[in-house]
Amino acid sequence: MMSKCDSHWNLSLNHLQSITFNIKSDLIHQCERIAMIEQVLDASPNLSSLVIAWRDFRHCSRKYLNLKYVHLLLNGKYKNPKHYFDIRRLNELVPHLYTLETSDSVMMLNKNLIEFILNISHQFNQLVHLVLNKNCLNGSRDKKKLKFRDKLIAASHDQIFHGYNMHFRFYGYDELRFWF
Repeated sequence: MMSKCDSHWNLSLNHLQSITFNIKSDLIHQCERIAMIEQVLDASPNLSSLVIAWRDFRHCSRKYLNLKYVHLLLNGKYKNPKHYFDIRRLNELVPHLYTLETSDSVMMLNKNLIEFILNISHQFNQLVHLVLNKNCLNGSRDKKKLKFRDKLIAASHDQIFHGYNMHFRFYGYDELRFWF
């Protein structure tokens, strides 16, 4: 979706390597937020690390080939992670992603999350590190974590993760970290 808000900034942020857009206010209209974000991203050819709300980033209009690390700020608590973000759209925006993190949401430990993890690993063939539910305060019981782990292991035996093994671990409550 192209932004319909005009902007006339003349930015040059050649030395910028990392930026966080944590715009929580809805007082700024969406088209203005997106225009501002696109201006900064377009003016930052050496930017490799980005923290941003998915609700804004998904509307950006071009590919960002230089981005290697993206931390998506999500919203809500759903049983199906497809409600959080579109994996294909993220791959269109950031095709050379090495690290993906998500926070500000709780992705429930269920079969939908297992399918989501497998889809992420297939869409991003350069992905090395995946963190879901970063700094999550939702705590599942150990029994549920073990059951989830066993189901993920069973589901991933038939999958090829770029020719490498997948390692994962729970950190804290329901934070999941994967290494491919």
